Amino acid sequence: MSGVALCTPTWGLTDSLDWEGLAHEDTQHPIIPSELDEFSSMDSLNSEVIDGYAKFGTKPATSDEEKLARQVINGVPRNVTPMEIALYFLNVGMGKYGEELKPYVTAWPARWNPVIIEFFTETSTKPSGDTTAWCAAFVNFCLVKAARNKPLPASAQGPTKSAASRSFREWSALTNTPTPGDIVVFKNIDSPGHGHVGFFVADKGSSILVLGGNQFEGSPRRHTINRKLIAKDGHVLKFHSFRTDPQLHV
Repeated sequence: MSGVALCTPTWGLTDSLDWEGLAHEDTQHPIIPSELDEFSSMDSLNSEVIDGYAKFGTKPATSDEEKLARQVINGVPRNVTPMEIALYFLNVGMGKYGEELKPYVTAWPARWNPVIIEFFTETSTKPSGDTTAWCAAFVNFCLVKAARNKPLPASAQGPTKSAASRSFREWSALTNTPTPGDIVVFKNIDSPGHGHVGFFVADKGSSILVLGGNQFEGSPRRHTINRKLIAKDGHVLKFHSFRTDPQLHV
């Protein structure tokens, strides 16, 4: 693999994307670097969707892993919406910019994923490796990077700068008619101070299709960036609100 250009996509505006084609759940099992195969039977993060800590993912990445992670971060598109940045990471995980980069959207066992650590630079939270729940850090990262060198509407609200999903419960404006790219917030039923946040893709009746980070897939459990159907009234999470803001769509 050579060159950062491999990771530099060309994007149009979100209103030109095929939302119907994008409105399905991901089923591909997330992968980890082959150098971590000895830990392949271990969960890569917390045992819940949203919150908690585990002993894995708390050791530094290798220098080679840091270099590949930097390729991913340097490839984040410019002059796009937050949703398009989230879709870029989704495509990284699907292998569209090289098989070697696919693991860099997933929390790993043993060593931390430097890409996930980078998400926390846009929050005031110092993570415990990549074992700290990172859904809100991912959304904040997308908001900040989408705003680079781009004039925003006067009414645009800044990022929450918090790694807590609850920081988005009152963010910007409530909407009951979300469009793809708006933000969806969930509350943890048993621990109301916790929850989940991601980007709205589609309303599926009793569930919502969410593009976000720290969403689990597979067995052993891998926390990753993907599209996930989350029940509006589930056993762990309950839908809280849809949030919208002009910057999400320009």
